[in-house]
Amino acid sequence: MAFVLFAGVTAGACTSASPSGTGDFDSVRDRMSDGPTKLFVGAAGSTGTITARRWTHDGWIEGQTQVSIANGEVLGAVNALGNLDLRTFEVNIAPVDIPQEVFGKPAQLTDVRVKLPQPLTGELAWTSEDDATARLTLVLDLDWAIAINGSQTPLGTQRLPPVPVDFAITGGGDHIDASIDLHAAGELWSWAGLLEVTAIELDLAASTVD
Repeated sequence: MAFVLFAGVTAGACTSASPSGTGDFDSVRDRMSDGPTKLFVGAAGSTGTITARRWTHDGWIEGQTQVSIANGEVLGAVNALGNLDLRTFEVNIAPVDIPQEVFGKPAQLTDVRVKLPQPLTGELAWTSEDDATARLTLVLDLDWAIAINGSQTPLGTQRLPPVPVDFAITGGGDHIDASIDLHAAGELWSWAGLLEVTAIELDLAASTVD
C-alpha cells in the first residue's frame, strides 16, 4: 500500500511565523521535524473497492464494488532518531450498497471506518529534503454497521490482518501532499453464511491545509 506521507529529521525547525500560522520551513523534512503535522484525506483523488461474495442457489458469486471515500485524517511526527511516529490514521467510507438479492430487501454497509488503534513508529528513507519513503505494517480496526430495510445494526470492531503500507512523501515546507494505497485481504467479515467480505483496497490522496 502506497502512502504519501510526511516526515524527516533535522535540527532546524520553525524560525518565524508566517501568515498561515504554519511557520517558515525550508523543506518537508524541516517542517515535520518541528512537530506533528495533520494531513486530510479527501474524496477528490481517493478511490476504493470492496471485494465480497454472496451465497446463491448456484453457489458463491464474487464481485468488486466501488466505494466512495468520505474523508479521513493522518497525523504524524518525526522523533529524535529520525523515525516516523504515526499517531493517527483514520479513513471514513461512504455507505456501500449490498445487492438486494442477498437479503431480499434494500441493504447497506454504513458507518464504515478504518482506523489505527494505537500509534506506531517506522523508519524513513530520504531521497531529498522533500521526498521520502517508508514501509510500515499496520494492524487496523474496521468499524461498520449494516442497515437492512432502514434498520441499522452495528457489526462491531473487526481487527484486520497486518497490512503492509508503502509511504512516499513529496511537497515542500509550505505544503505536503500524500497518496495512500491500502490492500487488506482474507475473510474480513461474514454474515450468516450469506455474505463475506474478502478484500478492501483504498487508494487515497491526502494533503495539509495551510
